[in-house]
Amino acid sequence: MKRKQFRMISLLITTIMGAVVGFSASIGNPALAAGVLLAGMAAMYNIKSRLEDVVEDERIHQVSQKASRITLQIVALSFALGGAVLIAMRDTYPGYTDLGFFMAYAGCGVLVLYSLFYRFYNREYGGWDEE
Repeated sequence: MKRKQFRMISLLITTIMGAVVGFSASIGNPALAAGVLLAGMAAMYNIKSRLEDVVEDERIHQVSQKASRITLQIVALSFALGGAVLIAMRDTYPGYTDLGFFMAYAGCGVLVLYSLFYRFYNREYGGWDEE
């Protein structure tokens, strides 16, 4: 399959998935939405495996890693700062205190998860040991 065919088929699959998920949300059926998402992911994986061109190379992996790291940093910082602001404003807006604690805990959880994965991959690929 050529790249142009791949793009057209993947656009069609994404459009169908969006329409069915929107329909399932309007009728209140989350099982249909989950099923369509899983089927769409399987279809995308299937057509990607039939693609003849080179889909990914080292440069794409490196760009993806950098983009993922910056996104993670922005999200964690936003959650931590947003949570701290909402907690600090608990006297003015008491209804948002729970959201503030959730955001703060989610930010901390993301950072802990990042640290654990960083440590694992650092050891896996022969990085510097702290011992």
